[in-house]
Amino acid sequence: MITSSGSGDPQEELTQWLARYRQLRVGDDTWAHPSFADLVIAYGLFFEPAPWLKRGPQRPGQCFAAASHWSDEKGWAYVEGFAAAPAAAPFTVFEHAWCVTDEGDVADPALPDGVATGYFGIPLNSDFRREQQRVRATKAVFTSDPSNPLAGYNERILQQGLPRGALATDVVADGMGRGRCNEGPVRP
Repeated sequence: MITSSGSGDPQEELTQWLARYRQLRVGDDTWAHPSFADLVIAYGLFFEPAPWLKRGPQRPGQCFAAASHWSDEKGWAYVEGFAAAPAAAPFTVFEHAWCVTDEGDVADPALPDGVATGYFGIPLNSDFRREQQRVRATKAVFTSDPSNPLAGYNERILQQGLPRGALATDVVADGMGRGRCNEGPVRP
């Protein structure tokens, strides 16, 4: 079990946790990203929690499908990565999906308000997300999805890296490495 650093800063705790978790490799040194955590460290942003917008019921245990639904329904950015939830011990950090609204706020259609203390993930372009979900026959883009345990990790992306155009262009990092919406591109 990986324990909390006790710093009280969710961004610092998630960053430290990811640094340890990245050592649990799926691939080897020839891969662009030998683990999902390594991919998230390379492309991810930190997001602070926000209250659910109450536009529909939250769906605990169905984060990938719920985030995909709201991304399609509202045009929000789908984000896949990790959530920190200290009250969920012993698994206080776990793979998760959520959305980011046009205003840059987290919209988590799965976790009840107050459970997550922070999020660290990769905002994805909708076309890339849909293509990966179709090819993998699961709602998870990078990681395993409990609704289709045969899908496993997206080894092709871990081996080759993210293709150009995979990232959402309207979610960027502020000077503190925290996610927010913007009109400019994230990366070339």
